[in-house]
Amino acid sequence: MSTSGKWLLILGIIALVSAIAFGFSVAALGVQDGNYNISMFGNNVHIMDGIYFGGATMGNTEILFRDGQTNIRYDFEQNKEYTGSFSSSDFDDIKISLASCKANVICADTDKVEVVYKTGNRPLSFTAQLNDGTLSLDEKVNIGINLFNFGSSMSSTLTLTIPETLYNSIDINLASGKIVSSGMTSDNFKANVASGTLELGMYAEDIDINIASGKMILTNCTGEKTDNINIQAASGSIEMTGFKADDTDVGLASGSVVLNGISGKVKGDLASGKLIMTYAEWDDDLSIKLLSGKADVTLPAGSGVSTSLKRLSGSMNVDLDGASVKYTNSVSGAITGGSNIHTVDGDIASGSINIHN
Repeated sequence: MSTSGKWLLILGIIALVSAIAFGFSVAALGVQDGNYNISMFGNNVHIMDGIYFGGATMGNTEILFRDGQTNIRYDFEQNKEYTGSFSSSDFDDIKISLASCKANVICADTDKVEVVYKTGNRPLSFTAQLNDGTLSLDEKVNIGINLFNFGSSMSSTLTLTIPETLYNSIDINLASGKIVSSGMTSDNFKANVASGTLELGMYAEDIDINIASGKMILTNCTGEKTDNINIQAASGSIEMTGFKADDTDVGLASGSVVLNGISGKVKGDLASGKLIMTYAEWDDDLSIKLLSGKADVTLPAGSGVSTSLKRLSGSMNVDLDGASVKYTNSVSGAITGGSNIHTVDGDIASGSINIHN
């Protein structure tokens, strides 16, 4: 490998270690309105803006339900169930920020928002608020009391029932724990995860995902086409099924991203890890940039590619409709496969790209 390639690899490893350390720190300390904004420029990962190590409540812990100017406030008690109910009139946006919680979001034929929050034995504050058309649920761990008590802590649980409708926006921020749901739909969906798990049946026109660690499993619950998907991952795993989009952009430092049933223009930048894509429709161009790692692409029968490749090391393998070729040198405009041809641009410092039926 050339000197420049080695330096790129070193920078990628440094960025990866920093990102993973960030994920563990935030998962342990909690999150407030977490927007980790993990983004990749070229082959580097930057954690910027809006990082909240804790959002901790160093005073008294409490449970607060607020509807407009009406407050219902409770003192925190361990292993106790608290409930709240709100009218859903003029209700367009959802924002959920959880430090360490197992949550179930239920979309139902109802005109009310129902919140059932059960505490564990970890001191925390929880606020459920419906105001100015936005439902906000915010959980903060009390770091001062619980910092050295992870092993014996029991997680809180949340059951949220909301009307089954198309929302303007759904914004999920998760430090740890788990959120499951089915039938969530919105114009805009945003998820920021330091650790923990999201398992969602959902749909949105625009999807923006930032993950430091943990796991996401997203399934298109409507089958409708999405406009834009942006995925930035430091580590962990993301699996999306049934999301055809006009544009998909993936930035990956480590871990894995699996995209099943995609279409449209796709761009993937990998410092390391694995990007696996299965196309439902081969209808636009694909661009993949690898510092290291592996990209595996499955195309429908009849697909062809016009390949342009720049490389320092590694390879690109194309096996389409009985035609097979392995590129170990740079190439421009080489055509392989069937008659439905779109461009594949590859830029490999190391690693491999495999394209096949």
